[in-house]
Amino acid sequence: MTATTPTRARVLYAQRPGRTVGGLVFRVGYADETLPTSGTTALVVALALRAVERPGLDISASVGPTVTHVQVSAADERVRSTLRELSLALADLPVRHRATETRALEERTDDGAVQPWRFGLRAYGLGPSQFLGLHRVTDDELRGWARDRFAAANAVVWVTGETAPDLDLALPAGPTGTTLPPPEVVGPAAPLPAEALAGGSRVLWDAVVPDTPALTVLAEVARRALFQGLRQDRGWTYDVSAVIGTLDGRQASLQIAAGLRPETAAQATGEFLDTLGRLRFAVADDELQSARAHLLAAYEEPHQDAMWLHDDAVLTLLGRPVPAPAERRSAVARVTVEDVRELARQVWDSGLLVTPVGSGWAGTEVLRTGAGEPLPGKAFERVDVDATIRVGEDGVTLRDGRRTTTVRFDETAALVAYPDGGRLLVGLDGARVPFEPTLHDDLRVTDLGRLVDEHVDAALVVPVPRPAAPGRPDQEVIKQASQARAAREVDEDGLGRTTGLLALAVGKVVVVLALVLVLLAAIGGTLFSGAVALGEVGAWLDGDGTWDTLAVVIPTGLVSAGVTWLSYRGILRLGGEDKDKNEAAG
Repeated sequence: MTATTPTRARVLYAQRPGRTVGGLVFRVGYADETLPTSGTTALVVALALRAVERPGLDISASVGPTVTHVQVSAADERVRSTLRELSLALADLPVRHRATETRALEERTDDGAVQPWRFGLRAYGLGPSQFLGLHRVTDDELRGWARDRFAAANAVVWVTGETAPDLDLALPAGPTGTTLPPPEVVGPAAPLPAEALAGGSRVLWDAVVPDTPALTVLAEVARRALFQGLRQDRGWTYDVSAVIGTLDGRQASLQIAAGLRPETAAQATGEFLDTLGRLRFAVADDELQSARAHLLAAYEEPHQDAMWLHDDAVLTLLGRPVPAPAERRSAVARVTVEDVRELARQVWDSGLLVTPVGSGWAGTEVLRTGAGEPLPGKAFERVDVDATIRVGEDGVTLRDGRRTTTVRFDETAALVAYPDGGRLLVGLDGARVPFEPTLHDDLRVTDLGRLVDEHVDAALVVPVPRPAAPGRPDQEVIKQASQARAAREVDEDGLGRTTGLLALAVGKVVVVLALVLVLLAAIGGTLFSGAVALGEVGAWLDGDGTWDTLAVVIPTGLVSAGVTWLSYRGILRLGGEDKDKNEAAG
């Protein structure tokens, strides 16, 4: 491999016979965005590709968390000309095609990403399918993002072919003249391991662990073990995968997955977890040898410099050491069984499980969004469903039936603003609370500015078009919603009443027993004490001190009975207060 540093970009070249393959790698990805700017990088790439695409040209691109790739494969001169045209398009972005490319990006389906569950809706948690910012970013901001992030100092060009490239790419100079560092990989947004309700039709274990040679070996060991158990032994799945994703060069993501068939999904999920959990404690030597032999076979191929050139470009951008192929091979060969087991434990401890079958599989907590404490505030009832929004100074709580969702203003990821006055408040954990004035009798568009907009940073507001606000429901729908609300309130009131009555009944029994015990203790204790105090125990036994003793006993008994009666009335009042509280909570 040889490296050249032309005035406008770094170039990595490795000789290999056959078709020329070239690429541009940029240190920019969706982790550099926020939810209100999400999709900016993808749209820049789509617009630049639009300028260079031709029939029959083999070109592709992808946006990752920290690195964006563009690759083209063709005859030598065509690769050169395509990369030149691409750099010119990035320097002067053709925004005239924005509407078409925006529509194409928004039509992509979300495959149940787990990144938001791990990191929240920011940085590495945004994932590759968040495009909310396409409605907010301006043409000038798109051009500015292209100039700053797709700059020469923030890029590496790599080419494999029979001759060294003669490239002078007109990439933007960039604002700093140096490669931008990747965002920090922060800790998880919730305790792990856990289960994420991300949907899908497969069982998936997602983890973030150190990016070491042992990770490659563990991924292959896990893939083979799951393939043997789920596919070959039982025939419960058609596919098993273990994919490593680059984050900041120090940490990497590992996603181990298997497709599920409805009729055997539960059994397959159980076997999947048993196999993955077993690797924490037991990895057979032959498992390690087979996986390692498979990985080392790649180092027997010719033109090793060319094989790893793309990875070298990524490491260069992330500021990590670039090993020679022999060093890569040696690192894989040194991985031991204990290395794999230790990393498997880290994979388990940092795991997010996704499966469409049941919950609580690994004894882990099932995550949900908006799980914060309900907040006090002014209540606004929906007319179409049994739902109430409470808006206060600190945030918003939506009560939908018996479930509550809370979004605090200081934990807001974005506020979607519709032209008709509706709002959608999105929390960093992905929770969503909609405000639709047409679906409330007591919430006006003018109220939302005071109640919501003033509490959210203007940089988080995203204007999003839509054809029209939701229509006012007919009277039948409103009636059904009112009946559902009333039925729920009756159920909750009944639960509160039942709880209060049970407590009251127990209290009555306790009070009666206490009354009897107090009276007996008072009578017995007073009789004995009075007799001793008067020094007339013998006389009392003969009946001579009876009136003196009763003079003490009767007042004491009356006082005890009075205290017990007041306690009884207190319990009755407490039961009433509990009922009132239950009604207020409903």
